[in-house]
Amino acid sequence: MKYKSVHILFLFILIGSFSAFAQVEDNASRSISEKSFDFGILKNLTEHKILIKNTGKYDLIVGEIFVPKGVGVTVLKRRIKPGETGIIIVTIDPRYMDEGSFQKQVVVTTYTRNDNGTRISFTKAYGFKGQMLK
Repeated sequence: MKYKSVHILFLFILIGSFSAFAQVEDNASRSISEKSFDFGILKNLTEHKILIKNTGKYDLIVGEIFVPKGVGVTVLKRRIKPGETGIIIVTIDPRYMDEGSFQKQVVVTTYTRNDNGTRISFTKAYGFKGQMLK
């Protein structure tokens, strides 16, 4: 009886390992153009585009986005088909930023599905910096 229980436990661990591997593979279905960007010296409203390419087999959904003070984002395409690229425009507005150097992060969460139909999320921070002159 103990042997059967150990065998079943080993089988569950093995299946869990394959499931974790599948999730890691599916998380790679999103490619962001850059990890960070330096805006340099800013005096006016300035924009930068983040490109998100869907390298997977299933639709990629741009979900929640954390946006810090003084920063705006525009998502041009929430649903990105396989092989297509979506764009998030990050806007720095000097009216809402303090003068001097800044470092901020926009945090983007995307969703897709694996071959089993399980929903998978992936969250990545996109950093940027610059210096605000008023």
